[in-house]
Amino acid sequence: MVASLIVGGVFVLAMVIASVRGAVVLPADARIPVHAGSVERCYLAPKRAGLVIWPGTGALAFGLLGGVAASSLAADWTASVRTVLMPAVVGVLLAFQVGALAIARRGMAAGREMDTRREVDSGHAGDAGAEGAGHAGERERDGRPRSG
Repeated sequence: MVASLIVGGVFVLAMVIASVRGAVVLPADARIPVHAGSVERCYLAPKRAGLVIWPGTGALAFGLLGGVAASSLAADWTASVRTVLMPAVVGVLLAFQVGALAIARRGMAAGREMDTRREVDSGHAGDAGAEGAGHAGERERDGRPRSG
């Protein structure tokens, strides 16, 4: 259990260090993605808020899961689950934070390139989203004559 707390604490410290580095490296108008597991639920937070949200979430997970694992609620759990759960969750949050900071540093250029590629592939550059979010397959299917 002590090793779990040490590893989790190191991960939370790494999250704080990543945020401090982001505060120094990122431009003032940077937007940091904060998401709930998918791109569709991504919120672009202002720089200061994004740099606080990620380590705050890590510290919250550290406290909640570490507390639950040490409490009587987890008495019936196997020792491996109690030992590994909290560091694993905080480690995943650290990985998401590093990814979000990398995206913010690139200025979301990769996302814009993907949108441009999607527009070009669908043959409708400049009017993306005008016909049902660019589903080229539907347009091709709709344009074919039906034999009956």
